[in-house]
Amino acid sequence: MISLEEILAELENKTKLSREQLQEKIDQKHQELSGLVSLEGAGHLVARDLGVNLLTVERKPAKIGNLSEGMKNVRARGVITQITPVKEFDRKDQTKGRVCNIFISDETGVVRIPLWDKQVDMVENGTLSEGDVVEVVEGVVKKNVYGGLEIGLPKYSQIKKIEGGKPMLELPTTISSKRIDIKNAEEGFYEIHGNFVQLFNTNPLFQLCPTCKSSLEKKDDDYVCKEHGKVQPDNTMIISGIIDDGTSSLRTVFFREQAQNFSELEPSVLMSMSQDEALNLIKENVLGKEVVLSGRIRKNKLFDNLEFVVNDVKELDVDSESKRLIRELEKIQ
Repeated sequence: MISLEEILAELENKTKLSREQLQEKIDQKHQELSGLVSLEGAGHLVARDLGVNLLTVERKPAKIGNLSEGMKNVRARGVITQITPVKEFDRKDQTKGRVCNIFISDETGVVRIPLWDKQVDMVENGTLSEGDVVEVVEGVVKKNVYGGLEIGLPKYSQIKKIEGGKPMLELPTTISSKRIDIKNAEEGFYEIHGNFVQLFNTNPLFQLCPTCKSSLEKKDDDYVCKEHGKVQPDNTMIISGIIDDGTSSLRTVFFREQAQNFSELEPSVLMSMSQDEALNLIKENVLGKEVVLSGRIRKNKLFDNLEFVVNDVKELDVDSESKRLIRELEKIQ
């Protein structure tokens, strides 16, 4: 089934109705059927009422930056920018499992795709390699434990290499981030230059399963994964607080490598400390720090506000910033 966005675009193109009017019709049809069909299903019914044949619509790949949690039947295309090493693990039924992650990117973002068991063969036999252009068909978008998004591949989905597709250079392997003032913040991928002014009083360490990256339950002195049983945990850092650029402030979160890069601390250093001691050490390293951050601004459903999930931390380069300001002034003039 094509996405709701594709349905709206096709109906807007084939009818004289505005997008707002079409959305209202779809919502009304969805309510009439008491939620017995999805919004996409309601969109097909509205299209039928309007005499528009959606069966002829060719699905276009979704932009990675436009993916959101809960999307199903996703088609996405990008360049493989990273493949993690394959890991083997023991299941509770005593069988062996394998897992690795690939990361694909387009000009709007980067997303992780876990490969399990037989899917890993595509990496081990060289079918998929870094630099390949690939397409995901019928994927499912989920939130991972780091707060980011990943595309799951259920049994009916697939990932395939695009043979003779567009050259790699036409699909950037990094996110193109526009510099913004925080006062203008909205959801999307951006770059922000500011000072870290507040560190939240949250535990900077959490433990994950080294295989599936799920959170662990502590039982006595052991850490237990629901899928893989007792494991040696992967100790992971998280730093959250406030970045301020003079125009406004924004809740900001650093996960894993970005937390380490920002604080210049390793998780092993914090392991022997109490939470207060660890936070005080991090505070000494990050409070007041002036940095250039790039990442994704998203809506935090728990706090009902925007937050900035950082995927790159750069020290302030005075020379580069001066040249950038000169270019901005030239544009204004």
